[in-house]
Amino acid sequence: MFFRILCYNFSMKTVIQKAETLFVLFIIFAVAGWLYEAALTVISYGYFQNRGFLFGPWLPIYGFGGLGLYLVFGGLIKKPARAWRKALRAAAVFAVICVLSAAFELAASYLLDALGIGFTTLWDYFGETPNFEGRISLISSLRFGVIGTAALYAAVPLANLMENTKNRRLIHIVSAVLAVLFFVDLILRIPFGSNMG
Repeated sequence: MFFRILCYNFSMKTVIQKAETLFVLFIIFAVAGWLYEAALTVISYGYFQNRGFLFGPWLPIYGFGGLGLYLVFGGLIKKPARAWRKALRAAAVFAVICVLSAAFELAASYLLDALGIGFTTLWDYFGETPNFEGRISLISSLRFGVIGTAALYAAVPLANLMENTKNRRLIHIVSAVLAVLFFVDLILRIPFGSNMG
């Protein structure tokens, strides 16, 4: 029943194309997040660390976050408008991403504390001013706003290119290879544990 509703206005081919596009975007956002975290570690502490719990160069939390932003704001960004409206839109998107990232980090920090893990095992902003209990900071929220907005504005034309390309075979191959690599990494995490451990 759900599958029929999902495919009501779409052919199976269109559904597969959309799923492939979304999955490739998920991986791109996840890799971009990994690069951001790795670069931040090198800049802040002077050494490289493979961030996250997977072995590969991806952080799924950034993949889900970026994909969520794309699904919410992608249509808005695609809408034609005058230059001043586009600039206003970009500023609004930036502000929303800043607020959402701060809210997400704050909620995640309390959840980690409740689970007995302690958020400081993964991050803390005690060294940044202003901050709230080291859980969130203005600087980190602004960084997430800039990176999220830039990634979103890069993802929209990339998604259009993937969906409108005549060479669908290349998209099939790329998405299949990425899916195998990503899911093998997830499965290997079970017997071998986190790369952080």
